[in-house]
Amino acid sequence: MHILSKLPLVLLLSLLVPPAWGGNESVSDSVPQRWAGLFSDQGLQTDSKQAAPPLYQTTLTTTFFAPTTVSPRLRDIAPETNQPHTQGLLSSTTWLKGTFVTETEVAQSQTGTDWLQSRIPGDTGGDAAQRMVRLGLTGTAGSFRYGMLSRSAGQGFLNGPDQALREVWGEWKTGSTTLRSVVGEQWNNVAGDSTRSRTEQTYGRVALSWKRPDWPDITLTYAHNSLNSALEPLGIVPQRSQNHTLESALAYHGVAWNARLASSYIFGSDLLRGGAETTVRMQMLTAAFRPLNTLTISPTLGYREEMQDWSGVRIHSPSAAVALQYTQGQQVLISAMGNYAGTRSSDGLIDSEQVGGRGKLAWDLQRSQTWTTLISLEAGYNRTTNRVMPAAGTEDISGLVRLVVATL
Repeated sequence: MHILSKLPLVLLLSLLVPPAWGGNESVSDSVPQRWAGLFSDQGLQTDSKQAAPPLYQTTLTTTFFAPTTVSPRLRDIAPETNQPHTQGLLSSTTWLKGTFVTETEVAQSQTGTDWLQSRIPGDTGGDAAQRMVRLGLTGTAGSFRYGMLSRSAGQGFLNGPDQALREVWGEWKTGSTTLRSVVGEQWNNVAGDSTRSRTEQTYGRVALSWKRPDWPDITLTYAHNSLNSALEPLGIVPQRSQNHTLESALAYHGVAWNARLASSYIFGSDLLRGGAETTVRMQMLTAAFRPLNTLTISPTLGYREEMQDWSGVRIHSPSAAVALQYTQGQQVLISAMGNYAGTRSSDGLIDSEQVGGRGKLAWDLQRSQTWTTLISLEAGYNRTTNRVMPAAGTEDISGLVRLVVATL
């Protein structure tokens, strides 16, 4: 594990530091031309002295990510200047006329305070726990595509925190048929803290899909994963389990609507309980209707049923949600959403439900060539009912008035 942990750093340095014989920053043009000649057909060269294509091309772009608000209560929303976010740098290099593409991304989590401190001269902040490093390779050979991915994020990183991933994938496409296979490994506790548990998961997935014009899209997927504890500190319950998943999906795209129906069957076994079995069935229907160019309605229906063969308990979890969005030019935006989720067990130990909704009305008061003024009114309602423990129920009604002045 120690050797593998150093591999992303070695690849990062080799991808970020340009060699002396390539790119637009070369010391001389003769060297890259000789290298490019090794990968070109000499019989097709003419006396016109056309410039040979470069051996590789590199682009650098900045990355930014701001997580969506997870709290249903509007009163918990912080000002945008204080909301946490990530900033990073992405290097993408195309090799051998597009045959290979390599990517290197480094990102750091920041809050409003971190953003100000990073601009203070002499500040040497930069906790490794808030950093993410990602390396990727994508290759193409006719109708076959393949790739590798390595990603490691510290415990304080916002997007996928405390997770490391190594993955290899391949995809073959011919006509309307696509076959894709993925094999990978994932684990948490990236820093290897002996006081915290670490769970490692190996997985594999094979998906076969058909897509034809004027026909529904059909996808069949089989997935397998095994989970086990690599570090087991005192007082932490170890884990050993295996899951097999079968999923089928049917999607249709119309002129003014689209819908997708997915059904999953999961068969799991707990190896620490003598292979105790658990079966899960899930159905999910999502759709989007656009009766007008300015109006979109998106309903969602879901149902999950879990059966614990070792205890005989059944857990039912229905859910429903609907979202509406209306725009009038670039001046007015109206959005509303409502959701419901319930969980009940056959033994009566679980019986809860959540109901919520949120509405937003926004106006673009004034817009010029350099700046714009936006005001919005938001309101939300959330209620959690626990019939087993009534004291655990909650109810919240909140509102928010937001004024934004921004430059274009």
